[in-house]
Amino acid sequence: MKTRFSFLIFLFVSLFQTAVLSAQTYTVKGVVADDKGAPLISVNVYIQETLEGTSSGEDGSFSFQTSSKGEVTLCAQMLGYNPTSFKGKAAVMGNVRLVLTPQNVALQEVFVTAGSYRLQGSSKWKEMSPVSIATTAGAVGDIYNGIAMLPGVQAAGESGKLMVRGGDSRESQTYIDEMHVLSPYTYTPANSAARGRYSPFLFEGINFSSGGFTSDYAQSLSSVLPLTTKDESPVTKIGVNLLTVGLGGGGTKAWKNSSLSFNGDYQNIGPYNELFPDSYSWINPYQRISGESQFRKTFANKGIWKTYVAYDRTTFAQHTLESFNPISRTMDFEEDNLYLNSTFRKTLGRDYKFFSGIAISSNKKRIDGARLPLDALNETESEVHLKIKTEKRYSNLYKLTAGAESMLRRDTLSYKAPTTNITGGEISHGINSLFLLNDFNLSSNLQGNVSARMEQTTLNDGWRLLPRASLTYKMKDFYLSAIAGLYQQLPENSFLLHNPTLSAERCWQYIAGAYHEAKGKTFRLEAYYKKYNGLATNLNNMYASDGYGSSKGIDLFLNDREVLKNLEYMLAYSYNDSHRKYGDYPVEAMPQYASKHNLSLAFKYWVSGIRSTIGITNRYASGRPYHNPNEEGFMQHTTSAYNSLDFSISFLLSKKIIIHSSASNILGRNNVYNYTYSSSRGGDGAFASSPVNASRNSFFMIGIFITLSGNTAYDVSNF
Repeated sequence: MKTRFSFLIFLFVSLFQTAVLSAQTYTVKGVVADDKGAPLISVNVYIQETLEGTSSGEDGSFSFQTSSKGEVTLCAQMLGYNPTSFKGKAAVMGNVRLVLTPQNVALQEVFVTAGSYRLQGSSKWKEMSPVSIATTAGAVGDIYNGIAMLPGVQAAGESGKLMVRGGDSRESQTYIDEMHVLSPYTYTPANSAARGRYSPFLFEGINFSSGGFTSDYAQSLSSVLPLTTKDESPVTKIGVNLLTVGLGGGGTKAWKNSSLSFNGDYQNIGPYNELFPDSYSWINPYQRISGESQFRKTFANKGIWKTYVAYDRTTFAQHTLESFNPISRTMDFEEDNLYLNSTFRKTLGRDYKFFSGIAISSNKKRIDGARLPLDALNETESEVHLKIKTEKRYSNLYKLTAGAESMLRRDTLSYKAPTTNITGGEISHGINSLFLLNDFNLSSNLQGNVSARMEQTTLNDGWRLLPRASLTYKMKDFYLSAIAGLYQQLPENSFLLHNPTLSAERCWQYIAGAYHEAKGKTFRLEAYYKKYNGLATNLNNMYASDGYGSSKGIDLFLNDREVLKNLEYMLAYSYNDSHRKYGDYPVEAMPQYASKHNLSLAFKYWVSGIRSTIGITNRYASGRPYHNPNEEGFMQHTTSAYNSLDFSISFLLSKKIIIHSSASNILGRNNVYNYTYSSSRGGDGAFASSPVNASRNSFFMIGIFITLSGNTAYDVSNF
């Protein structure tokens, strides 16, 4: 093992030396001012699609080093001002003057940034750029790992899925261009963290709403992740990437008013397992092949048509020894996942805007040895999502949005074991909705939203009114917000297959928050209360909708970009007190996946001399509850606390070559997430126990991203 680590260290140092020796930099400097000539402080100034940049000082001046050659685009952004850019050769940008003009903020486009927060109608913590995701230590280039650093999200090292403000992962939904994604995560073996199926570089910005989202999103009790693809990609480019766990490549062909992008990836964990074995006994290593493509077309009459398609196939086989059972089985897994969406957006006359979209999702799994030796499980899930909406701004004081959508779903499950007949079932149903949003500018400092959603499920034919409202008040650099709304979501398929008449699960959300940003510092505090009813339960094989629960807590966020030059840090803390009676819980209790305290502290430091970003992240979570059948009561114990220290470094070797390295849980802490118990008592009269750990304590990755044509970086093998 020491030899393997030595080899990786040697490789890492060699790449580091190459980066240093190849450095040839220019100094970019200048000043940022408003349209009246007054200097602006804390303006984000950077070279487009690179890590190179800085913030302006008190006199509006800025200065940083760049390795970019030829013509580049220098960008400047700041809250409350329209962004601006300047094109020119990097070698002669020694005295640039950038002018920002104040925004004429329109209703429903009130964005408060620290990344970018949105207070009106949504509890949105941060809009994360693809580069921000890729360079955050511990994220390993994954959307969901990056979001896990934000307030309200529970630490989930054994699953990798989002669990927000007391809700399980099923309560957090993902949308691409406003269209629902049925299966956003890759499938992995038990206690191995799943990853998002889609590259962060596909999207313009990565927004995350931890609650209080408006009525144009559905079927979520906790949070939504709305992802928006780029409207245009005007540069023809192609690139490749090489990773310790696979390789990939892709690019874009651009025309005058359209473009076609593609990307392909292959992952094979086998070679990595040879160097760093995990806790599994592999027959065939985890492998995944994926491809995605998008066509974009911009019309002269202000219309945009986008069609995106993605397919991936996952396979692996392993020997599995059941806990407390000496009989092992061979688990053979195959999964095929397809997602396609097509959207059209157009600005009509008289300030009307129109949107329509269709999305098709299909996920098919085959598992031999799923539970017992020689058994077989097959499941196919599919969804067709149809959506149409229009909006009209009647004045600076009022905007109306109205729409309709349907989600048509089907789930087929079959299970066969040597000792039983084939079991399973099929369920097909639809979710039909109408929604209406009213946005008001009540004064120059006060904005409001009142919206409603009418939703019907064909399983129980009931229409339900889901009202929602929000209010935002501005006092100089402070924003205060209040949000209330009713949300609903159908139970998971495993419950509906047994009882298709189960009602939708519902949750009232109440949120109050305060936000402040000044001089490169951002502060946000939110308190929330969630009341659940109609949760699905399964006690003694009796499936009902009589569950209930509550979740309350406080989320805190601090982001500072000015404490030291080139240093940015982020502090996120969450307190959550959650209890519910659902599933097979006989009484109301804190759910097993929840922890009361979650804390993450992330640092990023730009080292201009070697054109690198160094990232350090530490994630802490208090222990989770678990049930010990050897003692009286329910969920009587708590695991030890979770902690993970992560490190990353990204080198801009040249404008066309990036080297990124990341290591998670570098201290090798053995985090415990739960305990499992035998189904029967042993010779000592007790139920034997075994801890639930992640399949590997640490993970190390080196990646090289190379642009083969074109002049852009960081999305070289993506769109």
